[in-house]
Amino acid sequence: MSLSSFLRILWAYWPWWLAGAWVGLWLVPLARIIPRKVLQCANSSLNAWQGPGGGLEQPVPLARRIWVPVVNACLWTYVADTPSHLAFWAALPGAGLASTLLLLALIDWDTTLLPDWVVLPLGIAGLACSYAGFTRHSFLVSAASAAVVLGLLGGLDLVFQRIKGKSGIGGGDLKLLAALATWWGVLGMLYVVLWASVVTVVWYLVWLRFKGFSRQAEWPFGPAIVVAALVWGL
Repeated sequence: MSLSSFLRILWAYWPWWLAGAWVGLWLVPLARIIPRKVLQCANSSLNAWQGPGGGLEQPVPLARRIWVPVVNACLWTYVADTPSHLAFWAALPGAGLASTLLLLALIDWDTTLLPDWVVLPLGIAGLACSYAGFTRHSFLVSAASAAVVLGLLGGLDLVFQRIKGKSGIGGGDLKLLAALATWWGVLGMLYVVLWASVVTVVWYLVWLRFKGFSRQAEWPFGPAIVVAALVWGL
């Protein structure tokens, strides 16, 4: 993309990138507030859940307060730059989906949690958008896709547990993939799982080589799902 094209898009969609940046500013504190409330409701220690981000007791990195609004603004602008006679109403669900995925990635990175408080509304929104005609699938296809993804991946995980004695994928990851299936169907989720698996392995090796993380921390799959889903969706 040339500089002139980039500037043209910024000028044409300035309300979108401005709103996206403002929403992005709120995603950073929400990524700490939501898991904190979830753990408090479950009477669980805030230190019990730690991802590479260090858990909820670590201060929010300054860089996050910068790159999250920038990335969210870019996502909103990209979604808005789609020709449609219902441009606003067609783009708004996509912008909300992108921000929700970004929020989940932040939460999972810090805590390895994918709260139902966020994941389940994401699936309900996918069904609603399918019913309204904002996705490529009908309502029934979207609902069936979620059930197929949940049953297929859940069944494979049960087989893996019987063989290895431990789970191969988290329950939150399963629910997130099922929720995303309401937006993009079964085929879309197969591609997302494939690329997310590649991304998370590469990401883990690079992070371990240059950063490292606490022995108490676990490596989350959610951020890789988000990256693959955003690339697939956009």
